[in-house]
Amino acid sequence: MKDTYDIVIIGGGNAGLALACALLDQPSIRGTSRILLLEGGSLDRVRGWKGDGAWENRVSSLTAENVAWLDRIGVWQYIAKDRTCPVNEMVIWSNPTPGQTPSIHFPPLGYPMAHMTENTNLQRALLRRIDEAGKGIVDIREGSRVGEMRLGEGERWIGLQVGDSWVRGSVVVGADGFNSPVRKFSAIESYGHAYPTHAIVATLEHPPSSVYPNNTAFQRFLPTGPIAFLPLSATASTLVWSTHPTHAAAYRRLSPEALTHMVNAGYTMQERPLSDLNEKILSADASGSPLDCETIKGLISTINISGGSLTSEEVILPPAVQAIPAKSIASFPLRLSHADEYIGNRTVLVGDAAHTTHPLAGQGLNMGLADVRVLSEVWEQVKRKGGDIGSKIDCAEYPKQRYPANQLLLTTTDTLHHVFASRSGPINWARGVGLDVINEIGPLKKALMENAGALPPRAAPTQHNGWGATAATGLEGWIGLKGAVAAGLGLLGDTLRRTAK
Repeated sequence: MKDTYDIVIIGGGNAGLALACALLDQPSIRGTSRILLLEGGSLDRVRGWKGDGAWENRVSSLTAENVAWLDRIGVWQYIAKDRTCPVNEMVIWSNPTPGQTPSIHFPPLGYPMAHMTENTNLQRALLRRIDEAGKGIVDIREGSRVGEMRLGEGERWIGLQVGDSWVRGSVVVGADGFNSPVRKFSAIESYGHAYPTHAIVATLEHPPSSVYPNNTAFQRFLPTGPIAFLPLSATASTLVWSTHPTHAAAYRRLSPEALTHMVNAGYTMQERPLSDLNEKILSADASGSPLDCETIKGLISTINISGGSLTSEEVILPPAVQAIPAKSIASFPLRLSHADEYIGNRTVLVGDAAHTTHPLAGQGLNMGLADVRVLSEVWEQVKRKGGDIGSKIDCAEYPKQRYPANQLLLTTTDTLHHVFASRSGPINWARGVGLDVINEIGPLKKALMENAGALPPRAAPTQHNGWGATAATGLEGWIGLKGAVAAGLGLLGDTLRRTAK
């Protein structure tokens, strides 16, 4: 029948498109299935993206493992390479007290830990792969919002009302984001909490280094939240600054020139004078007269003269930011969420429909790609054995692999959020000693990086078996290294987390 499909994917973002590409790489699925992808909006902007002009502020890291997988399924060939940036090094530090800057420097391994790229770059590459390999297999319907879903006779299919017509799917995949209608239809509860922080994102323009290329990711942990400097090109990087909502709102009301000075201060100023500067910005913002660029510049200059800034002798610092394009500045609230189940009655959840996490781990997209990779492999095995890809029992391997891995990463990231924000004496000491010890032991740093998924493409596994491999999958990703670091610090216990709060 024309409107009957084996698989219906709801959501044309990176998770939904990646699942379609993953399924096209599975011979039994490709040879026997009709796939429908429904997207409520238009994908014309993605198709028409030229890969030039201003950098977008929706940027993600792709782990070495996921880059290797995307290459294997024929997607990476369509990535605009001049709009990606390899991450070869990483520097993590905090500065809880003057003269104390515990840090970890993860040096180059001989291959990129990850690649930074705009989300649209990946989305366009996925669409091009579907256009190439999916003719007669994958139908994409844009501007198609699902109005109603009904479980069919014998619970063997689901009917979906799309506009004035109905389509039928043997299984429906929710790749439809945090407020997933598929999850709600499936009566799957989701637990979690909002963080008392918002993330500010922006494009940072800076001069090229005369010493080394811009392939280092920097992240400083402030008591208000982490501030990350992530490379895009020789002269551009992306900002992800997690901070209190009042701070985020006040920063956004600053001029781009004034915000540029604040971002530089966020990376270089000692915590106490930075807190004092923030108080002045908040006070002025509350009065309806945000501080102008010259005032902020003068305040920072005064603080620097009195020794209120970090130096390159204390910690490796990112390049000084020269400008921030006004159109690149945005902010959004942060939250942790995890669905109770990944499989409903003829439904499956992937990506943000199943889980959301704090951006300090940089793992939202990578977790979603790992979901669709495993789901496609599980469905392939079910098909080969003559099973039912819509059956909870036949597809139990998918949540078995992905749920504990995702839960481990969500819990680790949540713990990090609290531990690194704390400035109590015992935690300052434990955190500082742990970071310094790890930084001095080269083999331990390398082991942490490998266990966190920063594997070279030739070593990136395609199958995961057993708890240990599942845990490694859950920690995959270059910023996911901080999860391993937290384990190394011994800060994952509930007691210390409660103390940090």
